[in-house]
Formats: sequence, C-alpha cells, structure tokens
Amino acid sequence: MKKNPLKISLIILILCLLLVTIIGCSKNRVDPPETINDPPNSQEEGDMVIDPEPEGQVVDIVLYFVNEEYVLTGSDKLKKILPIEREVTVGEKSLESIVLSELQKKPDDPNMSTALENIKILSVDTAENIAYVNLSGEKLSGGSLQEDLVLHQIVYSLTELKDIEAVQILVDGSKRETLMGHFLIEEPLKRQELGY
Repeated sequence: MKKNPLKISLIILILCLLLVTIIGCSKNRVDPPETINDPPNSQEEGDMVIDPEPEGQVVDIVLYFVNEEYVLTGSDKLKKILPIEREVTVGEKSLESIVLSELQKKPDDPNMSTALENIKILSVDTAENIAYVNLSGEKLSGGSLQEDLVLHQIVYSLTELKDIEAVQILVDGSKRETLMGHFLIEEPLKRQELGY
C-alpha cells in the first residue's frame, strides 16, 4: 500500500496546529497588577485637596535702582543707586534669577529707573559665593555712566543675598575686559570695589 504524501503533509499540519493551540492555551494569563495606592477621591473621602502647583516661598529682597536725580545733576553728593525692598515668591526660578528679572522692571517711584531694562540676561549661576551673570552682547552699548549704573545695580542687588560676595559678569558666556568699554570686568566685582 502506497502512502499518499498529501495525506501525510495534511496530518503533520493538523498536528502542528493542535500543538500550537495546546501550548498557547496552557500558558498562565497575567492579570494587570492591582493599584495599591490609588489617590483618594476628594469627593468621597472629603477634606484633603492637593494643589497641583504649590506656592513657593515668599522672600524679602533689596534691589538697587538708578537715582534719576543723580543722572540729571551728576552731583557727587547724591547716591547713584537707591535701595528698594520688594517681596518676591521663590519657586522654580532661583533667587538670583528673580533678582535680575526684578531689576529689569521699572520701579513705581518716578524718581528711580533701571539701566537693565533693555539688556538681555542669558543666565545666572552661583558657585563658591560668586554669582556668574551671563549677559547677551546684543544691546550692550552706552557711555561710562550707563555702564557704571548697570554694574552697580547688578553687583549691589546680588550681593544683598547672604551667600553672594562678588559678581562675575560674562558676555555671551565669556569673560571680557569691559562691559561697554569703560570699566574692567575680568575679575569678580565686589560692592566695596565699585564705591557707592
């Protein structure tokens, strides 16, 4: 009796399908894990509501702004910059960044102004009691008075913070000899060195 190769192939195929089906069905099904720490439903469990954006810490800072009377008269008897206390909220941004942002805003007092209004601040970092302020070189131009006021505002305001003793000014990420061509900024500046 001759064996039909078609029958044998068909039997082998059926056996393979049966084997795959048996193996597939015998594997344990894995149920998704149960969630152990489901957040409480505030409507069911009541009184606890979590704020998705928690408020930061409120801090008092001292900022220095340009004395307009000094700018108009040039009198050495007047102070170049004057302090203003301001309350700020520290959250995601560092306190140093907040100080510089606040310095760019015009003060409410019409007798004061800011020399930093049009200057782009790229970054500020602090290491070993020195704040590294990186300014964009785009709009850095002006006379000696403008440069002097910018340096005074930045250095005096940042050194009001307890962990900052000096400020290193950088332009586009690099040290420069001067900011606008008049005052040396190659080394970190301390408020005592600027004079008031």
